[in-house]
Amino acid sequence: MKSLAALLLVFAFCPAFAQSGHNAQREFQHPMPPPERRMSWEERQRLREQVRSGHMTREEARERWREERERRGMGPGRSPEERQKMRRDVQEANRDLEKR
Repeated sequence: MKSLAALLLVFAFCPAFAQSGHNAQREFQHPMPPPERRMSWEERQRLREQVRSGHMTREEARERWREERERRGMGPGRSPEERQKMRRDVQEANRDLEKR
């Protein structure tokens, strides 16, 4: 009888534990950068195909991705203050869009 009661308690609380863990994961995910700062799907696919075909090594593909990132203005040369200012600007722009 005690084992049946314990089993019922486990089944009653399992969904609550599963949901809290799932929501906790979302809190730590980073938001995606806006499209103008992302490499397009076609560009990423082209790099993948070049690596698969052997025309480029993974290291070369990573280097090309880093070069593209720096060209778009998100390179390692930005200071934390500049990145924070950019985040604030994007958030303000998003708020303005939501108001419309």
